[in-house]
Amino acid sequence: MLEKILDGNIQIIDSVIDWKESIKIAGKPLLEKNIIMENYINAMIESIEKLGFYVILRDNLAMPHARPEEGAIGTGVSLLKLNNPVYYGDSKIQLVFVLATKDANSHLETLMQLMELFQDDESIEKLINSKDYNEILEVIKKY
Repeated sequence: MLEKILDGNIQIIDSVIDWKESIKIAGKPLLEKNIIMENYINAMIESIEKLGFYVILRDNLAMPHARPEEGAIGTGVSLLKLNNPVYYGDSKIQLVFVLATKDANSHLETLMQLMELFQDDESIEKLINSKDYNEILEVIKKY
């Protein structure tokens, strides 16, 4: 259940300076819960700097992540919802999902639920337009 995985890991803010800041803020709940270490956040940023914006999964949505050995202690997901988009390259992003996984397999069920959500245009639109935590929870309850 995504609702359980994201519980306490959802943030809504107006805007960020750049995509790097969006990743730092989006990763903060996982850092505070000791699911990731600080170097995981740095690894996500370095990976994008090296490989480009491969983390963009659809319009308005990015899912930064890094390899488990780069600082993932546990498995978890956080969501940063931006009221004003930030640019990842040429793409406007308002939903930043950070995925952390401690190994190669423990995240597969979560990933399947996320992909189901990411393919649902109506749910993505509702997330982008949501104004508070409860509205976001309503959308992700289905997954």
